Amino acid sequence: MRGLLPLLALLAPNFSTALSIDDYGASAGSSGLEVAQANSQAIVDAFQVRPTRCREDEPPLPPPRIVQIPMRPLYPAPPMPPPSRIALAQYNWWVATAKNERAHNFRPNIFEMLRLEDTLIENITTVDSPRFNFHMEDMLNLEIRHVDIVTDVTKQTAIAQEHHETSLEKFGRALWDFDLNIPMFPFNTDGFDPAGKNIWIHDCTIENYDDAVAVKPSSSKDGVLRTCSEDVLVENIKVKYGVGMSIGSVTPNNDNCVNNVTFSNIDFKDPFKAIYIKTNPMDEDKPGTASITNIVYENINIESPIWWAVYIGPQQMKEPDGAGGGCMTYPFGEDCPAEPAVTIQNVTLKHVEITGGVTFGVVRCSDENPCTGFEFKDVKYTSWASRAEGWTCENVYGEEKNVQPENCLKSE
Repeated sequence: MRGLLPLLALLAPNFSTALSIDDYGASAGSSGLEVAQANSQAIVDAFQVRPTRCREDEPPLPPPRIVQIPMRPLYPAPPMPPPSRIALAQYNWWVATAKNERAHNFRPNIFEMLRLEDTLIENITTVDSPRFNFHMEDMLNLEIRHVDIVTDVTKQTAIAQEHHETSLEKFGRALWDFDLNIPMFPFNTDGFDPAGKNIWIHDCTIENYDDAVAVKPSSSKDGVLRTCSEDVLVENIKVKYGVGMSIGSVTPNNDNCVNNVTFSNIDFKDPFKAIYIKTNPMDEDKPGTASITNIVYENINIESPIWWAVYIGPQQMKEPDGAGGGCMTYPFGEDCPAEPAVTIQNVTLKHVEITGGVTFGVVRCSDENPCTGFEFKDVKYTSWASRAEGWTCENVYGEEKNVQPENCLKSE
């Protein structure tokens, strides 16, 4: 029986024993705050006793660096438990984010991982993360399985609506669009945000109102274990709400790269978006290029999408700091140009079924650098609305077979 954060196995190269937090005081079968604190401490203790070196011919590893981020809100609020090592966040950080810009910038993630090799994460449940649930950079050989991510979306929605006017007035940041009745809030409770090589995420459930999985780009200039985020398989995942099985966002700097990613056997229920590949405009201070290549979405079931079931193009929401294009209402509202410095090639959608909702798909690329090598096969959209929107496609080339509605891709 699962509890909150019951097991984390850390495998080092040629180190034959897996470290389990069960051996350091963790316990399963409960989701109470005291159990969450104990389980978080067990994770810290397990990291502390890792081997001093991975192989005999290597120099000793430096001591682990563990940074504790205070969990106390940055505004007057009812008393919270003492700061540090709290895995169960409750709602205080979300309210703080809505009311205080500093709180937004200093929210912790439940799991923050950098430059790990041969890592297994399994049998974990996270509840109401202050920010990302799993943020993982420069990973090599990562497997995640049997993990449940739980987010109280109803509570997030209530907070966004209650504090929308204050946030808009103080920070120019919209939390809710009352005209469209859709969320705009930047709580960023992403499920899994990996960057690296040889990554397998499978047999998990995710309930949130942000990216369910967002494969982040990598580059030769910022990676040690990898120079491109590639060879990623995400399969057998159930998503409630969520903002997509996503690539990106990808900004054209440092030769950012995402290659050979497959999303397979994914079930969405009431997602804001489902299939989502997103680019960002070039940072003029860091000019460069980027590429998104060989991406596959297969055996995808999408039920009652709230906004676009398929969206490939400029990122819809702005970044939490206000950066990015913010193409939320396109093509119904403002113009939002695609970024020519990001190349998107060889994207496949096959065996995709979409039911319900009133909007279908957007695929937008730059006329200066069109998308090529796209393949849509057995993609079917059935709406309950009499005037549902079909495809909005710009500068994208490839082949379609058994696609309803059709006529998105131009022949190459």
